[in-house]
Amino acid sequence: MKWLTPIEFLYQRVNAARRALYRSGHLAQQRLPRPVISIGNLSIGGAGKTPLTIAIARHLQQQGRRVTILSRGYGRTNERTHAIVDSADPERFGDEPVLLSAALPGVDIVVGANRAEAAKWYLAGHECDLFLLDDGFQHLQLARDVDIVIDDPDSRYSRESRSALLDADLVLTRADSDTAVEGMSISMQPIALLEAGNELPLSVLKGERVAAFSALARNDRFFASLESLGATIVFRVEFRDHHRYTSKDLANIHARAARAGVDRIVTTEKDLVKLQDESICALRVEMRVDRSVLEAIDSKLEQLK
Repeated sequence: MKWLTPIEFLYQRVNAARRALYRSGHLAQQRLPRPVISIGNLSIGGAGKTPLTIAIARHLQQQGRRVTILSRGYGRTNERTHAIVDSADPERFGDEPVLLSAALPGVDIVVGANRAEAAKWYLAGHECDLFLLDDGFQHLQLARDVDIVIDDPDSRYSRESRSALLDADLVLTRADSDTAVEGMSISMQPIALLEAGNELPLSVLKGERVAAFSALARNDRFFASLESLGATIVFRVEFRDHHRYTSKDLANIHARAARAGVDRIVTTEKDLVKLQDESICALRVEMRVDRSVLEAIDSKLEQLK
């Protein structure tokens, strides 16, 4: 049995109360004039929501659907305003929206703390067939037509208890967890190493001595991926999720790397968008989604017609 921290317990109680008010109709959800697919989880980060959003958006694009993504843009300088990501500026838009924009040409990424208002603002001047709500399971103000939740029982901290999964249309498990269900699982796979804008094969990491750093909810998963590819991590530096790197942070990492004589300095693609340093490499990953999951999404969208 997992024991909750006091903050985690309080967080879950508040979210349970909010969810009960929306379920009972005492709080009303705002409904958009376009279908909404929400992608979220119970835990505080680290489940793979953004890579899953990318995978689903690409699938819908291949079907000819015009997709727009709604994101809070956590950590950006002014979260109260609405904006469409139009440059690789994580301070203005947030690190995850910038990553989404780079990975999904032709898809508008709209940022705003109030996703319903951001969507209405967007529709006043733009058009789309549907919205994807990134990290939306707890954003109960906005009604959704398909609620997809990543169930990651290995997570360290949870925003909600597992009873909240009753509100999900599709519950996906990570293939690397003990509770993975055949046909409804997803898996994160490294696909390349980015170096100065170029993609290198993962085989270059085998036998190399690397310095690794990241700012994720689950830094351990990134380090484990590097080691599984045959790299030896000489030293690692962990930062909190969405950390804003300073010149001092990078100077310290470079100095340690020089003293240790490593072959490469490696971080994540999410972290790389916050850096202006071509000497640092990034591990590019991709979410692999079982075909049955995509077919279930298609079926639910067809039912909305």
